[in-house]
Amino acid sequence: MSAVLLAVETFGDQVNSDAFTQNFFYIMSSAAVVLGLLGLILVDSGLVRTGNVLSTAIQKLTAFAIGTAAYMVVGFALWNYQYNKAFGVPDGFSQAIKDWWFGGNFMNDYAQNIDSAVAPGAGNSQIFFVFLAVYGGFVCALVHTAASERIRSAPLYVISAFIGGLIYPVVLWLTWGSTSPLTNAGTHDFVGAYSSYIFAGSFGIVLTLKLKPRLGLFPKPGQSATWAPHNVPLALFGVVVLLFAAPLIVMGCGFFVPEDGYYGVSMTTSGLGLVYTNVFVSFAVGGLVGGAIAYKTHNPVHAILGPISAYVANTTAFDVLKPWETVLVSISGPVVVAVAYTWVNKRGIDDAKVFPLACAAIVGDLIVGVLAWGTATGGYFGLEGDYGFQHAEINLWWQILGILVTVGIGVVSALALVTVLGTFMQLRVSPEDEINGIDAARWGPRTEEVPAAHASTS
Repeated sequence: MSAVLLAVETFGDQVNSDAFTQNFFYIMSSAAVVLGLLGLILVDSGLVRTGNVLSTAIQKLTAFAIGTAAYMVVGFALWNYQYNKAFGVPDGFSQAIKDWWFGGNFMNDYAQNIDSAVAPGAGNSQIFFVFLAVYGGFVCALVHTAASERIRSAPLYVISAFIGGLIYPVVLWLTWGSTSPLTNAGTHDFVGAYSSYIFAGSFGIVLTLKLKPRLGLFPKPGQSATWAPHNVPLALFGVVVLLFAAPLIVMGCGFFVPEDGYYGVSMTTSGLGLVYTNVFVSFAVGGLVGGAIAYKTHNPVHAILGPISAYVANTTAFDVLKPWETVLVSISGPVVVAVAYTWVNKRGIDDAKVFPLACAAIVGDLIVGVLAWGTATGGYFGLEGDYGFQHAEINLWWQILGILVTVGIGVVSALALVTVLGTFMQLRVSPEDEINGIDAARWGPRTEEVPAAHASTS
């Protein structure tokens, strides 16, 4: 029996050494997002009641999976639409769907078999599909952090599906990528501060207000608090895991041009070494300022959140700041978190993590709008006119618009989902399960008393 081999044209530039190097780099960044998920699970597991640890971890993992899978359907296709429009691809939106949805032409073929004149860097795009998808799942995990230990699984999973499949892709398309509508005009974002921290904080605060605080967290005058975290050192370990993952995630937010240099995702001229340095400058400064605030207030939370808050404040612009400028932004992170932390606690609002971090991202975003004012951004390599390479400039006003758009989408979508879901299902776990332990109420094996008459004797 003879086999007939069909000749398939291959495109070597899709799989040469430069392409492989970039592929590996984006693979590493994608995997680091999952490591970031582990960090979030550890943080939340340490900061809930002992009887709610397992349920909290399972909810976060499942929300991450749902958000990731939902984005994979058409989310990447929507994000790629910006480039179809920039390059003048006929029927750009429908073509983006055909090419890059989960069953699309370019998502289901080997990179070397895809014409590089039609889809250059196809292998990179296929891997970037995963990077953006798991980041969408990470956003869902952040939203869960704002509502952990209170929200029931069913509404959380519906919310995660909507965020990953619709809301996050829209915010990402608007604010991230060199030819996205806002970026191409001058709004700047490097690591996805708008679509992650600012959105999650805006959405989460609405959800938190609807769910009300955890029982025993804010006692009435004369009463003592009955809520206590399971294991604060475990949360600290989770922050260390996040710090390990963050630099790897950051490195994937740009373009490598062989023998030319490294460019931020918005086409800003940058350098990999400087970006990497800026990340660790933010860790060091945030750790120092957060530690000082912790000792001043006798509250270890500020020491734990210090490095993370400085990192979050800088996520907009690791690619365009010098290390000394990163120091200035990093100082603002722990200070803003401390102010926001005090503000929510005085008002009995049970979100002392995600909302304060979102505030740090917003303030850092504004500072960057001033420090990097006039920096060339937007467009794409080789293009001219409305999408010309670096035709736009970063400025404070476009940063403010990016914040307003993101906060608006977060608040409106949260109000809509919470209102609709609250009509058809119970949003919050029962008081009995919350106090006695959701793990014992929802998960087996359960221990039951054995009647004395049936007990075995030796």
